[in-house]
Amino acid sequence: MFKRIFLTTAITLALSTPALASHCPMDAKAIDAGLENTQLNDMQKSEVMALRDEGMKLHNSGEHRQAEQTLAKAMRMLLEAGKM
Repeated sequence: MFKRIFLTTAITLALSTPALASHCPMDAKAIDAGLENTQLNDMQKSEVMALRDEGMKLHNSGEHRQAEQTLAKAMRMLLEAGKM
């Protein structure tokens, strides 16, 4: 019984990891779209772009948790500007 539960859990985690990993490119596209219509000044825009680029770099190197956190920070900056 324990072996069955363990295998089910392992399979579920293995299948869900790629789904979570593909979240980052969608966030990056949302950031790109938000930058087109934002009230941020040039310095803030460059900070958002740096966070976006760093998030995608982390995503591409397999560090998805850190990538999501970095992209979320960029999205928060856009949301605070009121245009995302």
